[in-house]
Amino acid sequence: MNVRIPLRVMTGLAGLLAMVPSARAGVLDWLFPKHDVEVIVVTDATPVGALRRPVTPANPAYYQAVSAGYRDFGGLIAGDKIPPKDEVMKVIAKVLARQGYLPGTPAHPPSLILIWTWGTMYVERMPTGNPDDLEGRQINRSQLLRFMGAYKLGLVAKEPGGFNNDLLMPGTLFRDVDSELIYQLASEDLYVIAITAYDYAAAARNQKVQLWTTKISCPSLGLAMDQTLPAMLALAGPNIGRETAKPVSIKATDKFKPEVKIGDPTVVEYMENNQVPVIEVTPSPVAPKKKAAPKK
Repeated sequence: MNVRIPLRVMTGLAGLLAMVPSARAGVLDWLFPKHDVEVIVVTDATPVGALRRPVTPANPAYYQAVSAGYRDFGGLIAGDKIPPKDEVMKVIAKVLARQGYLPGTPAHPPSLILIWTWGTMYVERMPTGNPDDLEGRQINRSQLLRFMGAYKLGLVAKEPGGFNNDLLMPGTLFRDVDSELIYQLASEDLYVIAITAYDYAAAARNQKVQLWTTKISCPSLGLAMDQTLPAMLALAGPNIGRETAKPVSIKATDKFKPEVKIGDPTVVEYMENNQVPVIEVTPSPVAPKKKAAPKK
């Protein structure tokens, strides 16, 4: 399994292992203990989406898929093994099928447009000038908190509104167990997945009617993206498209290993006979920054 390890840790580890070559396995187990997959999932339904009938395998909804592909939403760290997009889209389609979301066909026209994206949301830090502060100050904590749904716990405002807006939120001073977990995870690098549903008929009329958004995140330390994304989706599946009162934490232990299986023979046959038509969109190229004029 490919595991992403920060450069600063690798540098220190190299020197340590050189001094104790006979104890390498023990040192590695001590420094990098095995981490379970811990998923945070939050779903926000709009007033229009809340009026829709619940989607279940017995009462399915059909969709047109739009993939925004892989994105880096925070800082950048080299070393991740990015899974092939086709494999990720297959896993997403299987997990959606288990919840009653099926790709549209001529016999079952879509009523939804599902837009999904996945990638990373890594911590961004700024040097403080303090020689004892090797990591620097995190500058995107609010971004990670919002993605994990911390606005439902009073830790941040739902929409960015300035430093004071987040600073004065009541949850920042008095945190319960759920708030403390989200607050601590906001200082870790995350793997993330987001799925947003829109009304298909409204889109055909050039109207944008959002129904719900589900955001899934998982601390990435000690994990590999290509193996973690399927587990994240399987764990979060029951909460996709269903409003959550607060962020839901789900942890995979040795007793529960998530597997992406469909199960229902009718759904299996449907998915095998109907390939998922996916419209892919790519981000617009970023214009190169203009060089500053030389000082006179």
